[in-house]
Parts: sequence; C-alpha cells; structure tokens
Amino acid sequence: MPSNDLTLAISLTAIDELARPKAALEDATTWAKHVGIVSSEPSYIERWRVREAEYPQDFLSGPRTIEEALVSVRNHFKTERYVFVGTDEISEVVKGVPDWTYRSVTDAAMAADWQLVTFFSTDDDWP
Repeated sequence: MPSNDLTLAISLTAIDELARPKAALEDATTWAKHVGIVSSEPSYIERWRVREAEYPQDFLSGPRTIEEALVSVRNHFKTERYVFVGTDEISEVVKGVPDWTYRSVTDAAMAADWQLVTFFSTDDDWP
C-alpha cells in the first residue's frame, strides 16, 4: 500500500478539467499531507481564483514559474513523495524538476475517483 506521506501539487489547468474541483481538493487533503495549486498564471489571478472557489490549499505557486514553485514546495515540505497533477500541455515541466512525479489529471481522477468535466459535442444536424 502506498504511503500517504506525500505532497500533491495540481495545476489550475488540471483543476479546470475536474467536474467538482473543490470536492476533489478536499478529498486530496484526506490522503495527502500537503495539497496546493501551481500555475503559470499571474499570481493575482491564481489567488483570486483560489479564493473565489474556496479551494483548500497549503501553498500556491506565487509569482514564479511552475518549475520554480515545485522546487520551492519541495524545499519547504518534507515528505516521502511529490506528485504534480497537470495536463499534457505542461507534462514536460516536471521532467526537469528533481523528486517530482507527473500524473495526468485523467489518470489522477481515475485513481482518486474524481469526475472529469464532460464535453458534449453538438450535432450539426440539430435544428
């Protein structure tokens, strides 16, 4: 059984793909020691979105890149594992950051039983 001694960072773009992001983050706080949000958005946008949605979080990326934020989080929170949940567009970010493991939001949602946003296509033949 895997240890719950982990720090979980999730990107804002991954949060946007979750059907119930606040519930997912609240769930994560029950099995991860530290849960936080990282983004390449300007810090005022990140803080505003997190505050408005009332997301639980132990850290935010602040005015730095995702790579810099992950290094800072790693230096601040001492846990056995570090997992970054993101989207395919930013998966390469984690490869250069020591000690962090990347998980796609799709894989993380499946493992944690979180629902993803479902996009419905429109039928061009619809009146």
